[in-house]
Amino acid sequence: MTHYARRALVVSSTPQAREAAAQLTDLGDWVGEDEADVVIALGGDGFMLQTLHAMLERRKPPVPVFGMNLGTVGFLMNEWRADGLAARLDRAKPFKVTPLQATATTVDGRT
Repeated sequence: MTHYARRALVVSSTPQAREAAAQLTDLGDWVGEDEADVVIALGGDGFMLQTLHAMLERRKPPVPVFGMNLGTVGFLMNEWRADGLAARLDRAKPFKVTPLQATATTVDGRT
């Protein structure tokens, strides 16, 4: 059994991500994000960034997010596959992301 016993599933609104979520839903018991040891994010890079930002605002400390690409680019995401999820989570190599915040001013003075 994986050390990520309590898993949450977050899904972008795209049809591809919703279809993938339907496949994963039957593969185990899922918990809410606030109870999870790991969050599985299905979507694209933008959805992954949204998920990370939301988690940083809500969870202290945040938990790992394992993203699976169902978008167009996917450089932040793992390959989408429903099979072998527990083994993939066990083999995943975590890394820390340091969030950046910037304030920009437009040429007409808006911030």
